[in-house]
Amino acid sequence: MWIRALCRSSTATAAAATTRRGGFAVARAGASEATATKGRSGPAGAAAAFAAAAAAYGLQQAQVQGGTQCAGESPADLCARLSEGLPLTRDLTSTVEAMKCLLLATEILTSGLSIEEIKKVAYKEPAKTPAILLSAVGSADSKLKLQKCGPHHMTCIFAMHGEQNQLRTQAEHENGQDLLHMKVAQLEWLFDGEKGKTWDIVAVDNGCSDDIIGLVRKMKMEEGMTQVKLINLQEAIDGSIHFFKEERGLKNTKESREGAAILYALQWAAKQSASTKKGLFGSSSRPHFVMYTDSDLSTDMSLCGLLSAGIMTDGCSMSMGARYGVPESFLVKDKSALGHPESHYDQPNMMKIVFRHYLRLRLLPMLTGFFDTQCAFKCFKIEDIPQIIDKVQSMGRDFDTDLLLCALQFYQKQGIPQNKLCKVYGTLFTEDFAESNFRATSNDPDKYFKTYMDMTTAILAMHKRYIDPKSPQAADAKDLVAFCNTLDVAKYKKMIQTLEAELGPTLFDYDFGLARLKKAAS
Repeated sequence: MWIRALCRSSTATAAAATTRRGGFAVARAGASEATATKGRSGPAGAAAAFAAAAAAYGLQQAQVQGGTQCAGESPADLCARLSEGLPLTRDLTSTVEAMKCLLLATEILTSGLSIEEIKKVAYKEPAKTPAILLSAVGSADSKLKLQKCGPHHMTCIFAMHGEQNQLRTQAEHENGQDLLHMKVAQLEWLFDGEKGKTWDIVAVDNGCSDDIIGLVRKMKMEEGMTQVKLINLQEAIDGSIHFFKEERGLKNTKESREGAAILYALQWAAKQSASTKKGLFGSSSRPHFVMYTDSDLSTDMSLCGLLSAGIMTDGCSMSMGARYGVPESFLVKDKSALGHPESHYDQPNMMKIVFRHYLRLRLLPMLTGFFDTQCAFKCFKIEDIPQIIDKVQSMGRDFDTDLLLCALQFYQKQGIPQNKLCKVYGTLFTEDFAESNFRATSNDPDKYFKTYMDMTTAILAMHKRYIDPKSPQAADAKDLVAFCNTLDVAKYKKMIQTLEAELGPTLFDYDFGLARLKKAAS
């Protein structure tokens, strides 16, 4: 159960941060109580387990009882009470904060209050609301949506490359996130009590250094993580799998970035699911979904209920999250969480992102309605995977967009209407400043101009691949394509800086007009 992870996080941090209820001794007592209640079932067992978890964390008993003790509490009162003592931002290295999100989400669920009314309060001023509470509300909403879904299995994929620090606890490394235990705990919490709804994790080695896969394998074996499966991209290369070696020319894992690893895991999961008569995870009549996410804890796995609901209850062909650009999306920065559009305005690459979106809509019109195409929180029906990934070519920065385009085109050819292609849910995303800064090696002041110029080049290549040159869409985009082909890093930089000076804060759907772009770049 997820209780084990909470007790583990409490024990790991209690020595450094003694609570007013006795610190380490209480954490150990809570862990013992959680173990003792492990065999109980039904409401009594759930209540005992929750009480044990709260004791391990050091919550006051009044908080634990939530909806029972605070009968008649309003959504505003609940949010105010749960916010007490919480920081505005969120620390990804704190397993205690990660588990508190789940504890508060549980209390929200047991309060009996409308989740929509709670969201109205919590989401009204996100910059003044603790990010932990925002996470908890999102997780509670996700679990409620999962409860309305029928039986199904969810395979969750992430690629590993350089996560040797984040796999460890904060006590073991300053940037440690204990990411595997936390991902497992979040999924256990989400699926707990959901009959016929199951999950597993596929972690794919993308050419890890420092024997990361060995560390994960050790964790898996020592703690009996049967729902965690490990695969290695090198297997695809060594096995001369045609999809990778011949069609995409992949010679080693260094050429992959993350794209090839995710593609291999998607392909592997699809083959495993179809490998037996009943399917790897039970009856073939039970839907099987597969999603992928980032390796760190920037997006809570407890939000996977949104992905299931996007397909099962919203009736869309696929589903995904969005870190910005849509309602109920939040970016947690170094000082607080920001909602839309404030999170967009606060982005140092704001104008680059707006121009990229302008370009996508005109060169790739099937992306209409999608703002965060590169969000690594996408979900598909597993039986559709072979045909979706068959045309994906990118293994670099534009992999997520390429995969999305292939999926949209696949469903469009089946006659799926635009509003049923993909359900997009806003999610909370916490930027991993510590590890990003730890890994940063470039002092190039033009680094991001070069990165976004590369994205412009990639969009031009996708336009060529996905848009029929004889189509009306190609004719409409002809002049814009010609202009973009004249851009180099210097002209791109001048254009962006001129637009920033002239326009200031600018929303995604701003129509620059080709004349203005040409003038800004000249």
